[in-house]
Amino acid sequence: MKKIAFLIAAVSFAMIGQAQILKNNTLNGYKAGDKLEKSVYAEKNSPIVKDTWCGAFSPSSSKTASPVIADALTYPDYAEHGPSIAFGGFPAGTKGARYSVYSMTDGREYGKGTFYLSCLVNFSKLGTRGAADFLGLSASHAIGNTRTGVLVAPDGKDLRFSLSLLKLKSEPTTAVYEMNKTHLLVLKLDFATQTVSLYVDPSLSAGEPAEPACKIVADEANPLKHAIRAISFRNRSGYAGQIGNFRWCNSWDGVVAK
Repeated sequence: MKKIAFLIAAVSFAMIGQAQILKNNTLNGYKAGDKLEKSVYAEKNSPIVKDTWCGAFSPSSSKTASPVIADALTYPDYAEHGPSIAFGGFPAGTKGARYSVYSMTDGREYGKGTFYLSCLVNFSKLGTRGAADFLGLSASHAIGNTRTGVLVAPDGKDLRFSLSLLKLKSEPTTAVYEMNKTHLLVLKLDFATQTVSLYVDPSLSAGEPAEPACKIVADEANPLKHAIRAISFRNRSGYAGQIGNFRWCNSWDGVVAK
């Protein structure tokens, strides 16, 4: 009986742990050199291609192509493994940007409570026009325009991150971060407090940090109220590096789970 009780407890614990991680393995089955996008949304109301990377709907034609898959990134104690997505890779002379979306749902289940999007990123080259978005969360499964996003800007030989929430922009991180180094980003959405926060290179053994690297508190004109339906990645010409190891959770425990 003790063995049975222990087994039941172990299974229950595992199920709870899995529930904290809502989406992961978003690049499962890919290998270096593969195209990221499996299809492209032709209309903003096109049916969802669930749990799949697709080209976001755009009202104008784009000369840019699907991003491609790169080698894996790793970060100490972060358990999400697998390949990454390469920045850049556009044909010579091509300028512009392209949204790709990982469509998680067309429902409203990610519109209340607290959510965390974690990932790894490594930049080896950035543009020179200040902060630009590269990662975000969209209220549409088919459109790449972000409800909230993470931006990056060069600072000499280093870089700084910042946040956006609709038309609001945060101050850049006080700390600067190294180029050519893998960083762990954790984007937190708290619908109850109407706050968006970003943690950069947090310890994964000391609990959720008391203070984020930067944050935004929503206002009446820029509320945090629409449900999240997709992870949004924006590839840009003139940028180089990798991003990957995405994990979508409903608790900090999900971010650090092995």
